[in-house]
Amino acid sequence: MVGYAVRRLLQSVPTVVVMSIVLFAIMQAIPGGPMAALAFNSHQSEAAKLAIIHRWGLDLPVYEQYFKWVGAMFTGDWQNSFFLNQPVNKVIFARLPATVLLMTVAYALQELLAIPAGILAALKRYSFFDQFVTFFAYVGNSMPTFWLGLMLLMIFGVFLAILPISGVIDIRVAGAPFLTPQYNDWFGQHPLQGTLDVAKHIILPATTIAIVGIAFDSRFVRASMLDAIHQDYVRTARAKGLSERSVVLKHTLRNALLPLITNIALELPILFSGAVVTERIFSWPGMGQLFFQALEGYDYPLMMGILFLTGLLVIFFNIVADIAYAIADPRISYA
Repeated sequence: MVGYAVRRLLQSVPTVVVMSIVLFAIMQAIPGGPMAALAFNSHQSEAAKLAIIHRWGLDLPVYEQYFKWVGAMFTGDWQNSFFLNQPVNKVIFARLPATVLLMTVAYALQELLAIPAGILAALKRYSFFDQFVTFFAYVGNSMPTFWLGLMLLMIFGVFLAILPISGVIDIRVAGAPFLTPQYNDWFGQHPLQGTLDVAKHIILPATTIAIVGIAFDSRFVRASMLDAIHQDYVRTARAKGLSERSVVLKHTLRNALLPLITNIALELPILFSGAVVTERIFSWPGMGQLFFQALEGYDYPLMMGILFLTGLLVIFFNIVADIAYAIADPRISYA
C-alpha cells in the first residue's frame, strides 16, 4: 500500500505540471492578461506598478513568466494581492477556517442524510419512500443554488426573522471579527455563547449546500446499492443464512461505496475552495467569497493562488480515493 501511494504521488507530478500550464495559459488568455489588473488599480503609483511588473516578470517573454510564476508557487512566494496589499498565502489561510467550518458542517449533514436515504430507497424499491427520495433528488438537482439560498434567506431571515442572514458571527456580541485575537479571547471566556452564535449563522448556508448535495448523493447511493444487491455474492451470503443487516452492511454497502468514494473525493476540494455562490449570498467570509472578490477586482495573484491550491487539492484527493478503494474492497490489491 505504501509503495502504491508513493508511485501515485510520483505519477501525479506530470498532472501537476499540465495543470499549472493550463492555469497560466487561461490567465494569460484573459483580455489584457495580468497587466490589465494593474490598470484597474488607480491607487498605485507608476513606480509601484513598475516594481510589480518587474517582480512578477511581466516584462519577460511568456515562457519565462511561466517558469517564474510556477517557481514562486512551489517555493511559497505567492506575491502580494494587488488590492488587499497582503501576501496571497496569508490572505488565503486567513479565510480558510471559515470555509472549512461551513463545508464540514454541510458535508457532514449531506452524507448523514444522503447515505441512509439512498440505502433505504434501494432496499424499498418502488415504495412510497423510494418515490419520495426520487422526487426530492430530481427537484434538488434541478434547483439553482442561488435561488434556494435566497428563498431560505427570505423565509427564515426576513419574513420569520428567526435566523441571521449574513456573516459567521454577530460582531455586536463578540466585539471583534471572527478568529481575530480579540475574538479568540472572547470565545475562550464565553465558549457556549460563541458556539451558539456560530451555529445560528451556519444553519442557512450549510442547509443550502447540503440540500443540493443530498439530492445528488442519495440517487448515487441508491443506484450503487441496486447494482450491488443483485450480485452473486449477495445471493450467496443470504443462502448461507446471514442476517439481512449483515448482508446489507457488510456485503452490499461495502461494495456499493466504491463509486461513492470517487464522488466524495471529487467533492472534498470544495471543502477548501468554498462554495462561491452560497458564500456570496450569505456574506460568509470564506474562500468562495474571496475568489469572487478576486475575480471581480481582477486580482491576478490572488486568483492564481486560489486556483493553483484548488488544483493541487483535486489531484491529491484523487490519490486518496484510489487508496481508499483498497480499504473499502479487499478484492482490490495494489501490490
